[in-house]
Formats: sequence, structure tokens, C-alpha cells
Amino acid sequence: MEGDISYTPWGLQRLKSVKPGIGGGEAFLDTNDLALKFADPDGYPRASVHPMRFKVVQSADFIYFLYEYNQSYRPIAMNRPHSPDPDPTWFGEAVGKWEGDTLVVDAIGFNDRAWLDGIGHPRSEKLHLVEHWRRADHDTLVNDLTIDDPVAYTKPWNGQLIFKLDHSGELHESIYTATDELRFKNDIVKTIDKTANK
Repeated sequence: MEGDISYTPWGLQRLKSVKPGIGGGEAFLDTNDLALKFADPDGYPRASVHPMRFKVVQSADFIYFLYEYNQSYRPIAMNRPHSPDPDPTWFGEAVGKWEGDTLVVDAIGFNDRAWLDGIGHPRSEKLHLVEHWRRADHDTLVNDLTIDDPVAYTKPWNGQLIFKLDHSGELHESIYTATDELRFKNDIVKTIDKTANK
């Protein structure tokens, strides 16, 4: 048990097997984080906790979250039901509706290949995520989320993400690829290993 998080045996086994590149217990040179090791997508909700900017763009039928890191995006279909059997994806299938000034997002259809965050909280294909996005004030966006994944956790649990407005409004290119990872290992990691072994 970690705070309000209670794991199933599957979830606890997955959590114990992680070697995150950041946070407590980090194993940067020996990580098994697929997003760091092979430039796999961060997936969701991890994309929202990445320390880079994102932008929200609204059209008639969709709200798009555009993420600076790896130039990825998350579409939220508005005012329609989920597909009968969505294919598992990195960002899941999200549908939304407005309840007053709160955007309520219901997401299913996730794959189990990404972590919920950078420290390795697991997720399965049964993940059901409900979010309530609202502005606390002009410069503060709050996302209250409920994680319901009966494969990984014995009961649903809640989290909150708070974002501050970046007044520049700019997103810059930040694409991380497998070749970047290879170059990093060759140029940086080997240098660290050589220095450590002296």
C-alpha cells in the first residue's frame, strides 16, 4: 500500500520490476523504462506529468492536447460515446463533455506498455481513467483524476495535477528518437562508465 494506492499481486509485481530513470530508486544507466530506453511514447497520463509544455486546442467536435515532448497529441472526442471495443493504444480513447466550466473526460482503451508516470506505476488494458479539468484561476489549470484499473489496483484511487499558464504560448520541437537514445548511450553513458571505472 502506498498512500491510497493498493496493488493487486499483478500490479505489485509490475511495480517491483521497474527500474525508472528518475525519482527514488532510479537506475538511469540500467533503466527498463521503454520511453527512455527505446523512445516509446510516454502514453497517458504520463504525458501530462512530463516537465514540458502542452497546449489545449478546441474545435467543434474535439479538444486536442498538444504535447511539446515528442510532438505527440491526445484527441478528446466531444459529446459522443466510446467505441464498442476500442483498440488498445498509448493514449487510450478519450471522450469528453462539459459540465458547467469543468471538462469531464472518460478514457478507456489503453495498452499496458506504458507507465502511468515516470516512476513506474503500472497500468493494464483495463485502465479506466476519469478526469475533471477546471481552471482554478486565470493562470491555474487543475486536473482531478481517478485511476480505476482492476488488474493493477485493488480499488480506484485519485490524483491531482496542477498546471501554471505559460504566457509565451509557444511549443518548441522536442522529438526523442531511438537514434537519439543510441547516440546518448555512445556519447554520454560510455563516458560516465569510463570515468566511474578509473
